[in-house]
Amino acid sequence: MADDAELVFVALGGAGEIGMNMYLYGYGRGADRRWIMVDCGVGFGDMETSPGIELVMADPSFIADKADKLDAIFATHAHEDHIGGLGRLWPMLKAPIYARPFTGSHIKRKLEEAGVNPNCLKIVGTDKPVKAGKFQVRFQPVTHSIPEASSLVIDTPAGRIVHTGDFKVDETPQMGEAFDLEAFRAIGAEGVQAMICDSTNVFLPGHGGSEAEVMEPLKALISSAKGAVAATTFASNVARLRSIAVAAAECGRAVVLVGRAMDRMVAAAIETGQLTDFPRTISDYDARDVPSEHVLYLTTGSQGEGRAALARIANGSHPTVSLGEGDMVIFSSKTIPGNEPGVARIWNQLSERGVHVVDEATPGLGGRIHVSGHARKEDLRVLYEALKPRIAVPMHGEHRHLVEHSAFAASLQVPAIPAPNGTVVAIDGPKPRILDEVQTGRLYLDGQTLVGAMDGVVRSRLKLARQGHVIISLVIDESGELLADPEIRVLGGPDKSHGWPAPLADMIYDAVDDAVDGLPKKKRSDKDIEDAANRAARQVCARRWGKKPVMTCIVTRLEDE
Repeated sequence: MADDAELVFVALGGAGEIGMNMYLYGYGRGADRRWIMVDCGVGFGDMETSPGIELVMADPSFIADKADKLDAIFATHAHEDHIGGLGRLWPMLKAPIYARPFTGSHIKRKLEEAGVNPNCLKIVGTDKPVKAGKFQVRFQPVTHSIPEASSLVIDTPAGRIVHTGDFKVDETPQMGEAFDLEAFRAIGAEGVQAMICDSTNVFLPGHGGSEAEVMEPLKALISSAKGAVAATTFASNVARLRSIAVAAAECGRAVVLVGRAMDRMVAAAIETGQLTDFPRTISDYDARDVPSEHVLYLTTGSQGEGRAALARIANGSHPTVSLGEGDMVIFSSKTIPGNEPGVARIWNQLSERGVHVVDEATPGLGGRIHVSGHARKEDLRVLYEALKPRIAVPMHGEHRHLVEHSAFAASLQVPAIPAPNGTVVAIDGPKPRILDEVQTGRLYLDGQTLVGAMDGVVRSRLKLARQGHVIISLVIDESGELLADPEIRVLGGPDKSHGWPAPLADMIYDAVDDAVDGLPKKKRSDKDIEDAANRAARQVCARRWGKKPVMTCIVTRLEDE
């Protein structure tokens, strides 16, 4: 290593939170440092923190401002929280993207949907490393809940890094590659300077389950159903889709894919050779002609997404699929923290229709109907013992996960520190060292427009949602006298009197009328009138309603001809 060069790690997203994964490795010093990026994912908006927002992603400004120093982007696997931002953010980054075939097929679609030429995408295998500046990067297959998930073996002049990506130790997966412990031991035997490691399940003791465990419990559950069955899981969990579909076929049920993400994921897995024995499917339209006891619907919506197929089935708005008394819905998934209200809403709507809903916590199942794609604590121990890293930096978790993982690594005599988003960590020495903090943040996809956290869109929308909106329209003459009665609209507020002397809009009307009428003739500019009307309306709202709504006053002055 050059005397003045440093090897650093920076998380722009995914460290201190679940989702929006975006990691950087840099080699060099100061303005001469060259970079690679690992993953570029998204999170999803919700009504509580970001109403009306489709997607949330890490703000890449730190690296976008030096995009000429970014040599490559590597995608570990095809989950949305790892690749979902590439289409929207690539124009800021403009570096080649390297991915394995299955992951690449999804990235290609995202680039095309965003109007980006997919020529920037390079499909690679696992046999040869990719050279990107001072970095040589090789994809090492691991087991996860999606095909072709990979760790990255990153060789640099300062030593070897292993970026684990999302993984679990499963030597008997139902499809895809088994976790090759001997391969990791060989990687470790050559020396590993730093391991940057998945922290998702660090609080869970023991070893994680194998996908092989879910088949028989699923089959028993499906065979017990008297009516139609709908099963939901992450569309990207192709191994689980296969397990459910095979179990359904063995129970004599036709398999129906419901939801565009389901269709796309299964098609991509078949196209890239990941699914070679998926049972034949029929369309949801054709399923209407099949007795309900012979149908299984594989649906999107396991996380309570309001526009997903299962939500529409639950509220009765799906055009072709309906469930009712005697039918069953199986949640073969874990609810991501924060998504509980949406899942509960769907569960209750289904229950009101007489549907029997089952998840992994339902008693008497006789086995697991869901296993995680992430390593538990003893699986992490297996990887630490195989790689024998000199140091570690936890990633992919909330702050509490990073702290717990750091303590766990220390118990194995591996120095580690929690490094939340924006922390610049030197990873080339005997201990990880914090060098600096860089600005991080979020970008929001609002419809088709990417907006920054400081643009005020989300903040304004939250205020509208929490406080309501009062609109006042005033028409005045040239001297500032009212030519017509004020028009008042209260949006998101009470429309009845609630024991008040009059409805809220009427009380605002009276206050605004008095306020404008009482202005001195020398204080009747448009701005004076607007301020007086807003002030009067705010006072009424605060006194009677107890709210501070967003105020919009429109003053129209008609001049004499």
